[in-house]
Amino acid sequence: MLIADGGGGSMSDIVNPFSSGAMSAAVKAATAETQKLLAAANGGGFRISPEGVEPIKKALADLINDLDAKSEAIYLLNQSPQLGNHPYGHTVAAHDHKGAAEAEGSASTAIEELKNLADQANKALDLAVAKYHESENAAFDALKSKH
Repeated sequence: MLIADGGGGSMSDIVNPFSSGAMSAAVKAATAETQKLLAAANGGGFRISPEGVEPIKKALADLINDLDAKSEAIYLLNQSPQLGNHPYGHTVAAHDHKGAAEAEGSASTAIEELKNLADQANKALDLAVAKYHESENAAFDALKSKH
């Protein structure tokens, strides 16, 4: 819930929609919707033709390729910074590394979550195409049995 709606959140989420809090909330919301799509496809409530799914699957493949490229670009974030060979430097370096590469909302975590989201969407689309073929075959079989 937004601050304007009387809910939580932070001013930085409003000022910067790509902040870790806003991005994390967006990924969670998209994941929840993708789960609904997957459930609908499993139950047969979502069907799509192979021709209709092609541009969507291409967009998801392009997204995954872009995310892979971003993963390579943020490689340095996954490295612990070199802040000296003393206890304080090691402590700060470990803290910085955790925040940059491991913490919720970090670039690495967000990219992995988005890739998982794209994979789930692909699974839902594959199921939807399978349900489409099942429906088409059932209709064809029904027509054959009438003749």
